[in-house]
Order: sequence, then structure tokens, then C-alpha cells
Amino acid sequence: AVDEFAQEIIENIQATTQTHHLRLEGQSQAVVCGDRDRLGQVLINLLTNAIKYSPQADTVKVCLATEENQVLVSVHDSGLGIAKEYQSKIFERFYQITDPEEKTYPGLGIGLYISSEIVKRHDGQIWVESQKGQGSIFHVRLPLFQKEKNSAFVEQEQTRMERQNAE
Repeated sequence: AVDEFAQEIIENIQATTQTHHLRLEGQSQAVVCGDRDRLGQVLINLLTNAIKYSPQADTVKVCLATEENQVLVSVHDSGLGIAKEYQSKIFERFYQITDPEEKTYPGLGIGLYISSEIVKRHDGQIWVESQKGQGSIFHVRLPLFQKEKNSAFVEQEQTRMERQNAE
């Protein structure tokens, strides 16, 4: 269930920061089919980026919603924001914004690329809405679990879990 999963990730990241309060808003009451660890990696990356690039702010908001047959997870920060010319490039491998007016933040430029690949492999979408100096909202949209479509995957996961428990 997406709501409990998001709450767990937020609590774990909250324990690592004294500078920001992470707030969860909304409910999706949704279930998605996918790799829990990889999807967790996406949310962790978006939250840690929101903290890192919001040095003057103290709150990061995560919003959950359901739209048609999809769940929408949005991470809002009040940080530096991203100029329009960089927004299409930030999901590219090794891309880092180098703006002479901005402080450079350390990193490899692969976090958003990896997140984008994980989301794509789950038949989802990831994008950003932002304005320089106005903060950013990163959105992740994933298809809802549909029993008839995902029954083979569920059977594989159940078999895998049974094997793990037997070991």
C-alpha cells in the first residue's frame, strides 16, 4: 500500500535531518505493483534532494493522490528551484546544473537519472515543475495494481517470498 510505504520512508528520512520537517498530505489508498526497494530508492532520492536544495527552508511536503488508474506522489520543496532551460536535462545521466550564480552542490548527477529509469521500468512517469528561486515539485505517477494484469507478477513475488522465508 502506497500510503504506509510513503509514511515509512518519510519517517526514516526524518530521522536523518534536524533542519527540515517532512510532512505527508493526502491519501491514495492505492496499491501499486513493483519492486519495493527500487521505488523506495526513488522516494528517498527525491526527499534527500529536496532537503539538500532547500537550505533556507524548513519544510518538505509529500502529497499523495489517486488519479484515474494511477497514483501520484509529489515532493514539494521551497528551495532554489530549477530554471526552465535545465528542467529537461536533469533526468539525464551525469547531468548537473552548473549555474555561475548558484552554489554548486556535490553529487554524481545520477540520482534523478536512476530514479527516472526505475519509474519508467514500472510503467510510470516522473517530471518536475519548478521556477528558479521558487522551489520545485517532483511528481511520480505509477499505475495502480490491477489483479488480472498483475497476477503473474504477484505469483512470482509470493514464490520468492516463500523461498526467502524457508531459508
